[in-house]
Amino acid sequence: SELSKLRGTALKMAQALSMEPGLLPDQFHQILSKAQYEVPAMGPALVRRLVTQALGMSPEKAFAEFCSAALAAASLGQVHRARMHDGRDVVVKVQYPNVRESIDSDLRMVRGLAGRFVSAKAIDPFLTEVRDRMMEETDYLQEGQNMEAFAGYFDSSQIVVPRWIKEQTTERVLTMTFVEGIHLKEYLATNPSQEDRDRYGQLLWDTVHSQIVADHLTVHADAHPGNFMFRTDGRLAILDFGCVKHFPREFRDSLLELFQARMSEDQARQERVYSALGMLPADLKESERAYLMEVIGVLGNIVASLYENDIYDFGSGELFDRFKEVMPKFMSREAYKYRRPIGSHHFVFVNRLLSGLLSILSQLQARVD
Repeated sequence: SELSKLRGTALKMAQALSMEPGLLPDQFHQILSKAQYEVPAMGPALVRRLVTQALGMSPEKAFAEFCSAALAAASLGQVHRARMHDGRDVVVKVQYPNVRESIDSDLRMVRGLAGRFVSAKAIDPFLTEVRDRMMEETDYLQEGQNMEAFAGYFDSSQIVVPRWIKEQTTERVLTMTFVEGIHLKEYLATNPSQEDRDRYGQLLWDTVHSQIVADHLTVHADAHPGNFMFRTDGRLAILDFGCVKHFPREFRDSLLELFQARMSEDQARQERVYSALGMLPADLKESERAYLMEVIGVLGNIVASLYENDIYDFGSGELFDRFKEVMPKFMSREAYKYRRPIGSHHFVFVNRLLSGLLSILSQLQARVD
């Protein structure tokens, strides 16, 4: 019950931990998974005050209709159904008070805790990356621009994206068109056919991969179940474009090269790319390098296994079993000796996207080409 009261940075971290395969015992994973959906909403009086402050007028004046009961509540804000004066059905996202102001203090606390185990200076680039994305995520004008960009990136015959209502948006209140659909938990409760789950799984897989290889170098990096909706027309709706990651071309191209090197089992090429991605710093001791190569190899083999056959069955449970099998190695006394953070800070959101995607596909039990 205490976890359900989290907001902002803390809730974001709980959601991220709930999607990391094998990182936590099952009972903790189940508790944290509730953070995807079960967040208590702000009261109507506070919502009315926040909307009035942001838009310069009450919800009753800004909209022809405004539902004071929240449609859903998430980590940074909650959404309400409304209707524009021109008749359009919309959703209004209202940011929780003081979320943006708390980001720096929350991350300072994380830095202090992490500094007991690793060099605080060494984790600064990673915390800066998180801070930068969260500052963007709490700017709803930025999110509106992201939403419009992704509406152009996606194939609208299969993907639905809400559209931004610019005139009723500020940094703290975002208005967008209403999109029909049900979330993953509700969808699975309908007992969908294997064929249907496979189709949605393929759509998710293809959509993520198309973003990674695209020239716009930009991905929707918030792949948790609350941000996807399954529709009766067979299309997939993607929501919440606050957490969007733009990659430098050099980093993205190195990721693709690493994939190619891994699949061709070119060890020398792999090591060159590991170095380019900051995964094998030049000043490593030989024992550190050997340990890291072993760890990177084990994790790389798990990810590569998804691509080794024409079809991967996420319903087999094999993927998470393999992660759980190797996790003790990362928690061992030997691992504690090599607790130096490595890799580019851009991996923060690659890992978030990857773990979220694999978690959703495993829950779908989809078979993916």
